[in-house]
Amino acid sequence: MVRALADSPGGADDCVVDALCTLYAEHGRAQEALAYLDALKERRDGEEEWDFFQIRLPLMADCGLRDEAIEQARAHPEGGTWYAAWSLSHLLAEAGCIEEAVAVLEQHPGSNNTVLAHHLIDLGRIKDAVRVLQVRPSVAPAPDP
Repeated sequence: MVRALADSPGGADDCVVDALCTLYAEHGRAQEALAYLDALKERRDGEEEWDFFQIRLPLMADCGLRDEAIEQARAHPEGGTWYAAWSLSHLLAEAGCIEEAVAVLEQHPGSNNTVLAHHLIDLGRIKDAVRVLQVRPSVAPAPDP
């Protein structure tokens, strides 16, 4: 039913595609989810907005392509944005590169404080985590393009 909705005219919005790909992954079919995203990208003339690209990243990791996912996330045109930092930091943390995940998040102060604090706690840097959570951002992050 979700696949039919995603395939219907105008149905392939990020919420529906995310639900479909999550269902694929939960049933051990991450490769099929990636194939669906590839087909969707092809239908959009090879363009893949960050909203769809970020769905791809954990699927790649599920298929044993975590290093490629990290590389592609960094190379993506929106890979250096505050909203992409969360996805990249998650991939890095899952790969055991928590210090690197922290470094990615620290490039965008005030944007992902909760996630940053969790990683700092994982590193045993409790005081730093508390300090991060106590600081209110002085400027709102740039809006999603």
